[in-house]
Amino acid sequence: MNLPLVYFLVAGVSGLFVYVLYLLGRFPQFPCVFKTLTGYPCPTCGTTRSVMHLLHFDIVTAFLYNPLFFLGGIVFGIWVIYGFYMLFSRKKVEVTFTKNEGRFLKWGIFLLFILNWLYLIAAGI
Repeated sequence: MNLPLVYFLVAGVSGLFVYVLYLLGRFPQFPCVFKTLTGYPCPTCGTTRSVMHLLHFDIVTAFLYNPLFFLGGIVFGIWVIYGFYMLFSRKKVEVTFTKNEGRFLKWGIFLLFILNWLYLIAAGI
């Protein structure tokens, strides 16, 4: 199964649904429960506002609302390109990591997550 393209299809249909709701003025925006209870933004706060700015092609403001959302989008895009590569070439690309490289990657992702959260708190998102 070509997982990147399956996720791409699901994300595309979901994105189209959100866009239609947005155009109809029916997109629900709920307050963040974590922020309401603690006074601090959650690690994903700003993502909805980021998407809304992306719909207006305001990329800089969208980036500033949640930078990690953009990094995730770029990684997802690369993964989808890989899915299309697999579809048309019928080849798989294997990426393997040593134990130390895997540990470094996991800690790097965790550090990005924490840095993004600290940015959201400092920016008052």
